[in-house]
This record gives sequence, C-alpha cells and structure tokens, in this order.
Amino acid sequence: MPPRDALSQRLPLLAAQGLTVANRLAPLDIVWQGGQLVALLGPNGSGKSTLLGALAGILPAGGSVQIGGEPVADLSWPELAQRRAMLPQRQPQLFHIPVFQVLSLGLAETTPASRQNEAITALCQALELDGLLARDFSRLSGGEQQRVLIARTLLQVWPSLNPAGKVLLLDEPLAGLDLHHQLALLRLLKTLAGQGLLVVLAIHDINLAIDWADRILCLQQGTVVREGGVELVDEALLEQVFQIRTDRIEAAGRVWFMPTL
Repeated sequence: MPPRDALSQRLPLLAAQGLTVANRLAPLDIVWQGGQLVALLGPNGSGKSTLLGALAGILPAGGSVQIGGEPVADLSWPELAQRRAMLPQRQPQLFHIPVFQVLSLGLAETTPASRQNEAITALCQALELDGLLARDFSRLSGGEQQRVLIARTLLQVWPSLNPAGKVLLLDEPLAGLDLHHQLALLRLLKTLAGQGLLVVLAIHDINLAIDWADRILCLQQGTVVREGGVELVDEALLEQVFQIRTDRIEAAGRVWFMPTL
C-alpha cells in the first residue's frame, strides 16, 4: 500500500460544520486529519449510527460535510463512493453467491485484475477469509458474513486500488466477531490509518477503543459530550454517559476501566 501524498496529510480529510439531524443529532463541528483511527462511543440510541450516516452523505442532514476539502453535497454518488466507504450496522445479507463475488462488489470495473487479485489476497489473509472464497455467502455463520462485508467495504477505498479513497466509516464492525478476529480487524484498520486513511468506527468496547484509537468522540442523546484524545476517557465520563461506576486500572503502560461490582 503506497503512502499518500504528503500534502493530504496536512489537510483535514473529514470536516463538518453545524452538522445536525432533526430530533436525532444536535449541531456539531469536527475537523479530523488523515492517518487517524477515531472511535465513536456512546450507549445504544446515542446517535453514533446517525452521525456516521450523515458524514457518509446517505442521511439527510443540516449543516455541511467536506471530504478532503470537497463538499459532500457537491459530489455525485460515484464521486462520493470513490472518496469514502461506509459499513452500515444493518444491511441485507441475501447474497446467494460465492464469497469472492461478494467481494467483487466493492471493486471498480476499471481496476486491472492483477491489482484486484493482489488486494483481495492481502485482505483475505489479514481477515482470514482465504478458506471461504468459494463458499456460498448465505451459508456462512454470522461472524463470517460480517468479515466478508467488512472486506468488501475496505476494498472500496483500498489504497492500491483507489488512491482517491480518503475516509472509512464503520458502524459497529466488531459486532459478531470473536476476540481473535476483532484484534485482526483492529490491526488492519490501524495499518490503513497509517497509510493515510481516516478510519471512524462506532464501538462499544471502551477498553479496545482506548487501546487502538487515536481520538474519541462520545455521544449522549445525540449530543457530543467529549471529543479529543483517548486520554479524555475517565471514570466521570463513563458514569455520566453509561450510568455505571468503573475502576481505573493501570498496568504495563496501559489503562483499563472495569465496572465496579
């Protein structure tokens, strides 16, 4: 995966001004650079999915969103699809076709087959999909289907296939994955962020968010209550947002929060 242009690293890849969705998301402003993994935190119904949909340009919203300095409202659907990829929390899983054909849905027809094969090989190794490529998607387990759908989404903005890809938006990608595959995915997302992509994901595991994210944005009832570095996560925030008390544990240079029993 080749490094992105140095100039793109200095410009915000994703910016929003006064972004709002009626009755679901209070106005907010964000400016996020490439090369980062941003974790969206908050309880169910707090607005994480709404925010991702608004940023992706698939949910009607007030205010403005820019990707790489380009207003999302000015981009055609093909242009938008080239610049960002979105994994929704819920999507139809009615594919009665082999897994390799599901993956091909995330590829541009103009991309040379050799480069497609290289990208699919690398991605399948990272997410351990090699043994599933010939299988019928509809016959996979829920976790296996989730990994395939994640892979299809990543191919849309895979750096070697789409140099114009800038932003990866993932709504609870860890849902349904066992711990082994959760960590495999997080390693891959961190690698993609290191190549210049901006990765934004909704996540419920606070400790994984602290371990892997560069920034957090925490929502409560559609309102941003905290945004910035992961060091902003503390006991007071977790009690305010999740209504639970936690104990902070520090060891080997890492921090965990455990619910108080």
